[in-house]
Amino acid sequence: MNKKLFSLVLFAFLLGLYAEKTNAQASGVKPELIMYRHNGGGITPAPVAVDNIIGTVKWNGLTAIGSIVTGASIRSVAKQVSPGLLKANMVFGTSGNDRVIINETGLVGIGTMTPQYHLDVEGNTHTSGRFFGRIHFDFGMPTDLPSSYLDEAYFEHKTRTQLGLGANTYSSGGILSLAPGNGSLDRQLFTGGDDGLWTRSQELAGGNTWAAWEKILTSGDINGRPNLLARFLPPGPTSSKLGDSQLYDDGSNVVIGGIPAAPAAPTPVFNAADMLTVNGNSRTTGNSAVNGNATVTGSTTTGTLSVGTTANIGGLTTTNSLSVTNNATVNGNATVQGNVGIGKAPTTFDLDVAGESNFDGRVKVGAASFPGSTDYELAVGGGIIAEEVLVQLEGSWPDYVFAADYKLKPLAEVENFIAEKKHLPGVVSAQEVAENGLNLGEMQQAQMEKIEELFLHMIAMNKELNAIKAENSALKAKLEQLNQRN
Repeated sequence: MNKKLFSLVLFAFLLGLYAEKTNAQASGVKPELIMYRHNGGGITPAPVAVDNIIGTVKWNGLTAIGSIVTGASIRSVAKQVSPGLLKANMVFGTSGNDRVIINETGLVGIGTMTPQYHLDVEGNTHTSGRFFGRIHFDFGMPTDLPSSYLDEAYFEHKTRTQLGLGANTYSSGGILSLAPGNGSLDRQLFTGGDDGLWTRSQELAGGNTWAAWEKILTSGDINGRPNLLARFLPPGPTSSKLGDSQLYDDGSNVVIGGIPAAPAAPTPVFNAADMLTVNGNSRTTGNSAVNGNATVTGSTTTGTLSVGTTANIGGLTTTNSLSVTNNATVNGNATVQGNVGIGKAPTTFDLDVAGESNFDGRVKVGAASFPGSTDYELAVGGGIIAEEVLVQLEGSWPDYVFAADYKLKPLAEVENFIAEKKHLPGVVSAQEVAENGLNLGEMQQAQMEKIEELFLHMIAMNKELNAIKAENSALKAKLEQLNQRN
């Protein structure tokens, strides 16, 4: 064979080897494609060293004559080497930049080459499908990295029938379950239907049973006119809606009764000099102390009037029963050993008034004494039943929560506060209520503040969830592109 022919045969052989390598494939029962990295050469090559690239796969393309560019790549870098041990990472790159890493311990980083978690994403995430899994609470680590997962929160799809809620045009909804663990009670939020949010707590005894669902009041559940105290609306026996009562308070005068039906403006008739005006009958089953003037426009026909000192009643002094048809002025203490009717004949009640009543001083009903503070005009030593109660707050209603400069406490900070104080920030503790009583207006204001803060947290969580969905959708699209290329 001449040299020329030999050269042609050798070139064809090498070309065949090159074509075989460039179109390498593995087949069989246990196919493998292996990249073998060693240092040095000869009979005794040197071992791989830390930070050596032990293999790279590239996808190149011809972008112009004489220009070949790498579009994507996968490489592996040695991170721990010893006899019989090799730990390495995998770095995925596109367009000349590193995008994703699986490090030697199995942590995955997207957008970061130094992941700190099993999945560490730098940037937005998005998913267009369902999220399977649970969100875990990190215990006692408000600022540093998570290290002690305690319990979890998770979302579920439920129907109102499954939860025992009333029928609604929209039968399905979703539950957010919060299970912080560490001895605390679990709580659930349900949204579904057109009647707002519902919540329930794990039974106080713990276990796997739940207390009854409670509706969270919203602005759609609270309807009222200025200066009218709110009352729970029928039907009963329980109610989740508030509306107008017949008790009017403009900050200076209190009027009971005489309130026109909505939507008319509440303009009851009263004398500005009278702190309390009752437009209708008034009944007191216990003692009444009047420190100012009392005007009786009716007459008494039964009972006894006992006067320990001189009494001037229409110019008449008496120590026996008395029927007065004109004005009566009592300049001392008065004891009535019987029933009194004012504006009407006495009935079986100790005092029966037909008409308006006015008290220029403080009123005490059934209480042992007046409160120490003079800010309270009415002291009641027992329960109060009213169709409506209006609390006229002096401070602002908590819509300030929605102001741009409002500092919303992070949930982790709220959790730490609850763990330490055993009550919500801005809400009075059980001890304060036991010592000082409960201010209805302040409590309603505090509850509304917490409700509005809760909505802000839920809006933020919804935005984060939507961002995660968007990011996951983008990643899915990129993965599909890679699969198509392969």
